[in-house]
Amino acid sequence: MEGITAPNTCKGCERDTAISEEQITRIINNMRPGMECVTDNVYEARLLACSQCDELMGGHTCSISGSIVRVRALAVNQNCPGYNGSRWQGTSLK
Repeated sequence: MEGITAPNTCKGCERDTAISEEQITRIINNMRPGMECVTDNVYEARLLACSQCDELMGGHTCSISGSIVRVRALAVNQNCPGYNGSRWQGTSLK
């Protein structure tokens, strides 16, 4: 599949995937008070799994779900939408 470039748009909303760290931090800070969050250890394990996934776009967006992985990984009630099953096995506990 040489010569084919990956799209730079989000599967979920078809918008450009460019987002700054400041924007992601602001989203997390606004959502955190009303969100049941995982522990820091679980959060780091989820982010590590995402960082090793071929579906990660731009270092921050899941191309399967269209979500920002730092936001999705923080929420207790979320899971990895991997095509071959969750990459977050064993990381769903608080």
